[in-house]
Amino acid sequence: MEKQNIQPFLTVANYHLIEQQMNKILSALATSNDKNIIQTIRGIVDTKITTNITLSTDETKLIERLFSITDRAQGEAYLESLKPFVIPFKTLTASTIKSLFKKEKKLKLPALEQLDFQHTCYLAWDDQGTHRKYVVIEQDDKLKGIKGTFDHGTIKGICAICNRHADVGAFTTSIKGKIPGTFTSHTNYICADSQQCNHHVTDINKTIAFFDRITQK
Repeated sequence: MEKQNIQPFLTVANYHLIEQQMNKILSALATSNDKNIIQTIRGIVDTKITTNITLSTDETKLIERLFSITDRAQGEAYLESLKPFVIPFKTLTASTIKSLFKKEKKLKLPALEQLDFQHTCYLAWDDQGTHRKYVVIEQDDKLKGIKGTFDHGTIKGICAICNRHADVGAFTTSIKGKIPGTFTSHTNYICADSQQCNHHVTDINKTIAFFDRITQK
C-alpha cells in the first residue's frame, strides 16, 4: 500500500479497533460459507469503523481494503501496511517521566527501551516493592501522570479500561479532598497485564475518561 502523501491519521486505539474488526471478518470466513452471513459481518464491521473513526475520502479508501482480505496472511500484511498511518504515543524519556512524578523520591522507571510507542495507548508499569502502579496518558497533546496502588491478588473479571475479560486486580487512586486532611479514593478492577490491556483498547477517549474519573475529588 502506498502512503499516497496521507499523513498519519489513526490513533493507536483506532489501529487496535481495525485489527479487532478484521479478526471478526476472518472468523466469519473461517466458520461459514454463507455469503449472506459474511456480507452481514462485513457490514457490521464497516459501521463499527465508520462510526468510531472520522475519515477523509482518501483515508476511507485505505481502510476499505480491509474488506478484500480473505485469509490471515493477507490480514497481517494489511495491518503492517497501516502502521505508517498510526500516530504513536509521545516518545518518553526518563527525565520526562520523573517530571510527571516529582514527589516520588525513589521512582522506579519502566524499561523505555523495550516499548513500542506505535502500539502504546497509555503507559503503565508496576513497582512490585511498593505495590504502586504508575500510569502516563496523553490528553490534549499533554502528558499526565497518575499513580495508585495495585493489588496483585488477581481474579477473573472485566477490566475497567479495556472492558475485556481478563486477570484483573484492584487499582486504587487517592486524591486530596476539599477538606484538609481528607482523601477521596477510587478503586476499580483493571488488567494485571497493562501491555495486554493496551492492545485491547479501541477507544482512547473512553480510556482518558476513565483516568479522569479516578483522579477527580
